[in-house]
Amino acid sequence: MTQYLIDYFELPTTGTATSREFFGKAFGWGFKEYGPTYSEITEAGVLGGLNGDSAEQSKAPVIGIRTDDIEAAVAAITAAGGVITVPVNAYPGGRRLFFREPGGSELMVYEPAE
Repeated sequence: MTQYLIDYFELPTTGTATSREFFGKAFGWGFKEYGPTYSEITEAGVLGGLNGDSAEQSKAPVIGIRTDDIEAAVAAITAAGGVITVPVNAYPGGRRLFFREPGGSELMVYEPAE
């Protein structure tokens, strides 16, 4: 059976370095950089990310749902009335998609690379 677990969040930012500095000082979080506009947040109790790429970021924080079968997630989302807003695509950690549920929230589903 395919599992869907909330275990990631992504925060949009206009300045990745500035946000890293703030969250590091304020909360002691660590970071792993994936280029100038994206940093993974570590040591926060749940994995997260800072997205400073205005072409690829959401306007609001995004919750990430981990799965081991992203194609099954596409089928489940659309069958339940959700709309895929960004189709399945590769990123450095695996594959992901974004969708909007009928109430209007946008979320991400990702399948980590093995």
